[in-house]
Amino acid sequence: MVLNEDLIAFLGALLLVLNIMNILFTWWRTRGQSLEKREKEISAQFEQLSQERKADGERMERLDGRIASMEQSMRILPGRDDLHELQLSMRSMQGDMKALTAVMEGNAQIMTRLETVVGRHEQHLLDGGK
Repeated sequence: MVLNEDLIAFLGALLLVLNIMNILFTWWRTRGQSLEKREKEISAQFEQLSQERKADGERMERLDGRIASMEQSMRILPGRDDLHELQLSMRSMQGDMKALTAVMEGNAQIMTRLETVVGRHEQHLLDGGK
């Protein structure tokens, strides 16, 4: 009976050790799989971020080109001093136009008088000098 009890105790201890070894082995195997899975997820995320960064870089290059184009266009536009000079020139032309208008009105009056005189001469000649 003692042998059976010793054998049962030994087998119980052996089963306990085997269970513990099984638990450790299972933990060791699944730990590696979990790390590999996590590593693949991180690699996929890194690849996605790299592609997004590349797309952002291309977009930034296009924006830099647009900004450079706008800056070039702004350099061509007239500045404050140019607009002021244009305003002064237009004021000067406005004064010249007023003087020209006055002269043209005088010429129109002269032409009206000349037409009247010429009309009288024509009428006199048509009447036969009477």
